[in-house]
Amino acid sequence: MIFKDLKNLEEIIKNNDIEAAKKLIKPIKTKLVTTKKRSALMVSGHQIKHLNKIDEIPADVIIFNLEDGVPKEKKEIAKYMIAIFLSQYQNPNKELVIRINPLNEDGKEEIKFFEKFNINAFRIPKVNSIEEIDDVFFITDKDLHISIETKEVFINLKDFTHPKLKVFYLGLYDLLNELNISHSIIKLDNPFIHKILSDFSLYSNYNNIHPIGFVYQQYKDLKGFSKWCLLQKDMGIKGVGCITPSQVEIANKIFDEDKEFAKMIVEKFEKTGPFTIDGLFVDEPIYKNYLMILRG
Repeated sequence: MIFKDLKNLEEIIKNNDIEAAKKLIKPIKTKLVTTKKRSALMVSGHQIKHLNKIDEIPADVIIFNLEDGVPKEKKEIAKYMIAIFLSQYQNPNKELVIRINPLNEDGKEEIKFFEKFNINAFRIPKVNSIEEIDDVFFITDKDLHISIETKEVFINLKDFTHPKLKVFYLGLYDLLNELNISHSIIKLDNPFIHKILSDFSLYSNYNNIHPIGFVYQQYKDLKGFSKWCLLQKDMGIKGVGCITPSQVEIANKIFDEDKEFAKMIVEKFEKTGPFTIDGLFVDEPIYKNYLMILRG
């Protein structure tokens, strides 16, 4: 836990006491890490009991949420609460990302506010074109993550690229809303959903941008969550969004790779050249695949 006692913070957030919150903020500099991004856990800024556990949860990425899921009247105090916890979280072992509000709804101001904090990236929602984020490159040097949830961006995903764009998150529910399609089509065997997942993966990987799959909202259905993780992994997607620690543990396991096996393949190939193991013929393309896994 970050804090042993939350009573003071609970009082601050209850009263929306911005001035009291400001006094607790002291930006620190500590070494940031890069992870496999198998699991990206969403934690809303007004939920301080959840914020207090970010150091204990084994998620590869913690996304501090200011957008959807945060009541309008709590967005400002949520911003300061996130800042307080960032001030106290030293030597993180996971990536830290701020999910801002849309750029035309305080998003730019939120980037300016958090620019001085020790975070890996900003996640930008509701983007319609690459031109909309051009100004962002002038106000931050941090990496950018983009929510792919508008039809304009999704249909042009192949061309949506920039050196600072590192991660795409598939916002499946918002995307279907934009297309006026019911969420009832979200089924494991639906070829239309397979098309969305495969296109998302194909163009993300084409642009060398890490693809993270959609959040499975039925958070108590862990068997269903596992099945969706397996399907998305088979589509070339490299991680998923999570909303509970239980989902995090499942995602980490499914999206992990057997690096010991990969190491053995790479070392043997580099020593002997092509070989066969358990019915698998390891030639140059197979070697390159395991080399990629090892480096990942």
